[in-house]
Amino acid sequence: MIKRMKNKLFATLCVAALTLGAVVPSTFNSVHAAGTPKTVYVDVEKNVLGQAPILQPVAVTLDDSSTILDATKQAAGAANVSSVSSGYGNYVNGFADTSDTQAVFNKNYKYYKNVKDATKGIVFTSTAAQPIITDANWLREKECSGISGWMFTVQNTDNNAGNYYSADTKLADLPSDAVIRWEFSAAMGADIGLNAYLPTQTKADGYYDWNTAAYTSPFFTRANKTTLIKAMAKHSNKTDAAYTNALNDLKNLTISQADVDDDMDVSGNLK
Repeated sequence: MIKRMKNKLFATLCVAALTLGAVVPSTFNSVHAAGTPKTVYVDVEKNVLGQAPILQPVAVTLDDSSTILDATKQAAGAANVSSVSSGYGNYVNGFADTSDTQAVFNKNYKYYKNVKDATKGIVFTSTAAQPIITDANWLREKECSGISGWMFTVQNTDNNAGNYYSADTKLADLPSDAVIRWEFSAAMGADIGLNAYLPTQTKADGYYDWNTAAYTSPFFTRANKTTLIKAMAKHSNKTDAAYTNALNDLKNLTISQADVDDDMDVSGNLK
């Protein structure tokens, strides 16, 4: 999961890891007694590739001493989640997927020019220090661009009052019925409607110089799909018109908030 930065000091930490979970440990205080079952909702999206979700929305219930990573592995299947342990904590660097290719990215990615202009093209050039990889069985960080990777939000945000969520955040520290939304990004969040810092230069050793990273505004206005994801997970008929319409809107990267809200009735159920 890509680390998003609020200032250039944070940007320098990206040399060690691209992920939020690997850079900012959770500092929440638990508000639930340990050992309490807790239900969360999880999905895994690759909308920037113009493809359907790797994991459609599901509900999982775990002990609230479990982590976001635990919930993700239970939802997607542990064998389908690649995670890495670092000095900064655990983070997810890939999900099992055989349908993504560089050709699909090149054909469907809407923001190539935006990213190329913002980074002076360096993130689309594969080098020994900053390789762009291809994995036939996984969608991993550094596929499609040198800064690509997996990000997640909880209730459509990456933090709670300034404390950043990480893969090691315990479920006890999440809101009730929290929605954990994983998304693949080739631009550290800017291409999924989030703020980002993007590298603009490389150092003598070939690695990105994060000290010169530039703030980049979101490329579009992001719709909050929290309620939609929860409604899809709860919907019993996964083949009816209501669910099919909701699935199409979930994978619509730039859909408006009004169109998302129109998928549900006043009770938050698909209609």
